[in-house]
Amino acid sequence: MKLITHGCRGSIPISSSEMMKYGGNTTCFELVTNEFQIFFDTGSGFQNAILNPNKDIIILFSHFHHDHLQGLAFNKYLLKPETKTFISSALVDSEELNKIIRRYFSGDFFPLEIFENLYNVTNSNIIEVKTMVTADFKIEAIKLNHPGGSYGYSVTTNDKKCVFLCDNEFTTSQADELKMFVEKADVVIWDGMFTREELRTKTGWGHSSIQQGIDFFSNLNCGKIIISHHAPYRLSLIHI
Repeated sequence: MKLITHGCRGSIPISSSEMMKYGGNTTCFELVTNEFQIFFDTGSGFQNAILNPNKDIIILFSHFHHDHLQGLAFNKYLLKPETKTFISSALVDSEELNKIIRRYFSGDFFPLEIFENLYNVTNSNIIEVKTMVTADFKIEAIKLNHPGGSYGYSVTTNDKKCVFLCDNEFTTSQADELKMFVEKADVVIWDGMFTREELRTKTGWGHSSIQQGIDFFSNLNCGKIIISHHAPYRLSLIHI
């Protein structure tokens, strides 16, 4: 299993030499296994991903705010008929997913009706995606705390586990469930958009802090924590 970060910025893409430590592209993580390429969201960073026609591509959307969807139509490999791609989200069924994507990339917001005749792309229910994978491979979802709804995902193979937890406003009421979900994970991608000080005035915004992630994982049986969804104004130097 290989994890690639294509975008870990929140809200909007940015371009500045001061922002290079965290990059300027919005959320997109790629997980590569022997059989699949799995993407958590398709923010602006998705445009840089190289899709392998010899693997099935699975895109898992946490939710559909623009910074997690905006890059979907800009990956040139997605437009090639040999690239077999399955798009899914635990947040909605396949019919609603199709409506959302076609609406977002329609004439009202986008110059081309790009998903009208893209026959290599299939919108699938999350249960259908789960049945695609083999017995030694598992995809699980967990409901997160975010305006409009959001879901996190866990992908497990025989020997590795990766967990994606953006966008989520951490609360103590979800702590026990999250602990079970991330148990024995090799890597966890955590929503750390805010610092502890910033979070005091951001209640209800749907995001967590860097310090919350550090505190939460300090006593858990997990490997690495990756802080993601950095605020657009986040510079290299952070005081927590």
